[in-house]
Amino acid sequence: MGKIAVHGFVNTDIICQVDAFAEVDQETEVSNLQFLPGGSAANVAVGLSRLGEEVYFLGAVGQHAYTSFLLDSMEKVRLDHIQIVDDVSSGMVMVLVDQEGLRTMYTYPGANVQYEVNRIPEDFCQELDFLHLSSPHLSIANQLFAWKEQNPRLRISFDPSSLLTKKGLKPLEPLLSRTDILFVNRSELQDLVGDQELEDALQDLHQRGAKEIFVKMGGEGALYSSAVSGADSARTSIFLPSLPVKAVDSTGSGDAFAVGVLYGFLRGWEKEKILRAGITLGARVVQQVGARTGLPHAWEGEDLEK
Repeated sequence: MGKIAVHGFVNTDIICQVDAFAEVDQETEVSNLQFLPGGSAANVAVGLSRLGEEVYFLGAVGQHAYTSFLLDSMEKVRLDHIQIVDDVSSGMVMVLVDQEGLRTMYTYPGANVQYEVNRIPEDFCQELDFLHLSSPHLSIANQLFAWKEQNPRLRISFDPSSLLTKKGLKPLEPLLSRTDILFVNRSELQDLVGDQELEDALQDLHQRGAKEIFVKMGGEGALYSSAVSGADSARTSIFLPSLPVKAVDSTGSGDAFAVGVLYGFLRGWEKEKILRAGITLGARVVQQVGARTGLPHAWEGEDLEK
């Protein structure tokens, strides 16, 4: 067990189900429309809270558009350090989901990128064991990574998402060098280190400082990689296949994977069990519409303990 905080976006997800994505200058009919709470970081915080963890959320909402809806959606997450930004709207995402469960997303960051780290009490970071950053604004991320200097035991997990990896390796390299646990998918991995073989790409990121890496591989499964330092350094890796489920909506599957992984780290599980927990929660979420619909509660989490 440990004290954990999560930083990143909290959004309203406008989820549109369509038969197929429209081409440029074409129109397609929306068969189902839902307004659901989302935001990668908020999803992770809620997921951990549902499993019984005390989680602090470090994020911002605006005064306009769905403020109370978003705050109420955080369930039992600690909101001691959430901030309400004047004269701006909260974040929103338009999500289009096709018949295969594939998606495209259009994000309006809104208040999310105006979070002020300097308003958090200085002693807060010294009490933390884990800090998870999910698609943070780069300037905010740099301030939060600096907490490692004040708290040497703090472990930081980082899920940059394609919003950041599309910027390339250079702006992210200072963060990767201080990352304890990195989450990426195959596309994001390629954004960072180019078109390399998977083994070479992982070794590249380890050499840049990322200590432990989880690669989300969709329907194939997921991979864990760890670099061992020292004269006889060698990379340890574990691959597990995905579970056979019918994907309805992939929104939030990566966040659910992170929930399972972080839950395992908080309990000191072996890495294979941690990887399996991530895959299990990712599989639960894709079977239903919405990023949080399939996230389990504590009384449903027994399968993760096996």
